[in-house]
Amino acid sequence: MTDTRGKNIDGVVEIARSPREVFGYIADPARLPEWQPDVVRAAFDEPAAVGVGARGREVRHVMGSDRSISWEVTDYSPDQRYAVRGVDGPVRAHVTMDLSPSTRATGTRLRYGIAFEGHGIGRLIATFARNGARKDLPAMLDSLKRRLEEASV
Repeated sequence: MTDTRGKNIDGVVEIARSPREVFGYIADPARLPEWQPDVVRAAFDEPAAVGVGARGREVRHVMGSDRSISWEVTDYSPDQRYAVRGVDGPVRAHVTMDLSPSTRATGTRLRYGIAFEGHGIGRLIATFARNGARKDLPAMLDSLKRRLEEASV
């Protein structure tokens, strides 16, 4: 049985970069440690096969230790949408990033959504993951914005 109580945790950020630049950055798992502080490293299993169904793995520092997490790309629409879902473990994240032109003259509006699915004991752990994500999401999106606006991507 799974538990997805708590719905999505959402955040929005305006980034002074084109949707193409933002998509290229967020869809590159090797860049995750640059803007998600708990990620130690991440990569696609087969980098040449990027798209819906592609699988990858990340090592994330969670609750005092490093944990390996496998995920699968569920939506890959260049310059518009990128989504992944966890495929193993007691807590599985479902992450969706929607991109649209900014309301300003240039740039991108990024809507980031994350939900957690708990399996077995993971139903309890997912509560902690949700609370952590609610707390950490604003700083994470701010870090993403700074990284993209201050560096050449």
